[in-house]
Amino acid sequence: MPVEKQIYSAFRDLVLFVMHCLKGIVLDPPESCCLLLPYSEGSNFKPVDSNEPDKLDQVLVVRAWDSSVAGVAQAKYADTFAVVEAKRVEKVSFNTSSRAKARQQLVRYNRQIYEHQHNRMFTWGLTVCDSLVRACIFGPDRVLSSEDIDVATPDGRGVLVRLLVNLCLCEESRRGYIHTIRQHEIPDGRCSTIRCNRISSSGEQEPEMATFYSRRPAMASNRNFGRHTRGFPAAERFEDVDSPTLFVKVAWHYVERGAAVRSPLDGTVHGALIDFDCAISVGVDRKARPERTGTLPFMSVLNLEANWFEHTELDDWESLLYLVCWLATLGINKEDRISVRSGGKGHGGLRICGWRHGLMSSIPEN
Repeated sequence: MPVEKQIYSAFRDLVLFVMHCLKGIVLDPPESCCLLLPYSEGSNFKPVDSNEPDKLDQVLVVRAWDSSVAGVAQAKYADTFAVVEAKRVEKVSFNTSSRAKARQQLVRYNRQIYEHQHNRMFTWGLTVCDSLVRACIFGPDRVLSSEDIDVATPDGRGVLVRLLVNLCLCEESRRGYIHTIRQHEIPDGRCSTIRCNRISSSGEQEPEMATFYSRRPAMASNRNFGRHTRGFPAAERFEDVDSPTLFVKVAWHYVERGAAVRSPLDGTVHGALIDFDCAISVGVDRKARPERTGTLPFMSVLNLEANWFEHTELDDWESLLYLVCWLATLGINKEDRISVRSGGKGHGGLRICGWRHGLMSSIPEN
């Protein structure tokens, strides 16, 4: 049996053993308690709700405390608490290559977690290189990693067990969830309940919190770094969830560190690098990424299609060409600009107006 599969099997068995013991010891759990359960069907699988070709090694899924302790039969990004990436180590001095590659894969997978979970502030991940485990936290502006946890030693196993137990017993916010947003499975899909303060017509925040219901965000977050702004068309009653009358914006202040651009003289912040998770190493071994970022009307066709071909300068020139076409057709100044929201009415139904609506894959047809 390949070494990596042995690692997954041992990790899964350890997690299930810890969950069994925890349920037997904690008789009066706090309300926020949960179980972390692994995927049961081996490794190298694709989550059923994934829209990318990546296959995962192992995941940990959050389940209610009263759930049975057993492996999860179906893996979904919408339920994933943390992705576990294992690497086989050929040499003792593996440090950089194996661990760095495992962490890079976790960064890529975490975009999918953000895309499918609209109540995540940050995510967790685990890398396993032979007997060395590292826990990672992927925040909005940086990635934090623990020291090596050597599970081949009693002390190392104790550290990993304490980590799993604390994650089960801690508050939701420490696991990376926004406690005022909850996602629910309903017969015809998913629904989010959002508790927040209303903003009055005068722009002031009302003191009492209200509950709103939304089918899905109009503005989702599928980036690793940044403010993770989300926008929900919402209704005040669950029965009206498909006829929203309100818009709920969820965001928090971006921390000025990590991706901040600072003056080398006095450290003054002059800006921030956005979409930094889309960056690739410049060199001979550049690898393409299926990242999609940009303003819809001006994105290249390859970018819109999330193609695996490498993004080159030609894509940037293509975007510039679309920008010139846009300004030449719709105008530059406010006085001569044609309203795109009107769909080009009165101007022959301009097809260029379709550049900013619909599925990304259908925009190139216009």
